[in-house]
Amino acid sequence: MKQGCVFKVEGPWSQVESDGLNYRCSLRKKVKVAADRQTSPVVVGDTVQFVETSPGEGVIEGILERRTKLSRLAPWARGKEHVVVANMDQVLVVVATKDPPLKTRLIDRYIIAATNGGLRVALCVNKIDLVDEGDMSWVKDMYGSLGYPVLFTSAVKGVGIDELASVLKDRKTVLAGQSGVGKSSLINRIQPGLGLRIQDIRKAARKGKHTTSWVTLLGIDIGGYVVDTPGIRELGLWDIGKQDVAEFFGDIWEIGKDCHFSMCSHTHEPRCAVKTAVERGALDKLRYESYLRILESTKENSTR
Repeated sequence: MKQGCVFKVEGPWSQVESDGLNYRCSLRKKVKVAADRQTSPVVVGDTVQFVETSPGEGVIEGILERRTKLSRLAPWARGKEHVVVANMDQVLVVVATKDPPLKTRLIDRYIIAATNGGLRVALCVNKIDLVDEGDMSWVKDMYGSLGYPVLFTSAVKGVGIDELASVLKDRKTVLAGQSGVGKSSLINRIQPGLGLRIQDIRKAARKGKHTTSWVTLLGIDIGGYVVDTPGIRELGLWDIGKQDVAEFFGDIWEIGKDCHFSMCSHTHEPRCAVKTAVERGALDKLRYESYLRILESTKENSTR
């Protein structure tokens, strides 16, 4: 029995690296049955046990317990979890200043999904060359104050690439975000030889087409690994209940300790410290609106 790491999944086949060699592996039926609530029993980053059946070929017999994971509610499979990648160290949430526009609600959803899966979070604001950097200072003020590293980059101009490299160095990082924000372009800046395919945002946005088709684990020369993921428009949260949402908003959680009701949802209750903080400008209205949208979506998910 051999052990290795899955670096790519293509349909029924998993590409596994073990002791410097690559194997194309199928999956034993018992492993498929064991993951009936997931869209795929094996994902990139998984550590697997497999039997070599012929040179370069094998069959996966088991999957070791995942240390971390980034997962979402699968919109195409009712009630199932879609694990995007496993056993990473951190998620780098990549957004753009424009084209496509920055969405704080998507940032917040990724933060929740990553934290829930045991992953650290950093935020990268790309395409900073398209705006005055001062116009984006509110992003660093908001998320930096919550303890998340915030980087400003331009894959086109090469701005902030050294800072990005220091965040990626010697870590396993999954880059996540919408289509067209520049995830592949940033990786190409860090490791030019990879030559990841990129395309114009207008083409990338057509009917859900993405530049990145397959999730792939890639080694980088500075040390560490990166995973480029297909862009998404919405991120349905997996295994997050209505009562859990406020805990992932550290600022709202702290303010909420002063609410009159211990189980306050910060929506309709009287003497709510969170609503008062918004009215007084002590809590950013964007943060509160993002919280409300996510809270509402968890109600919708629970009724599916």
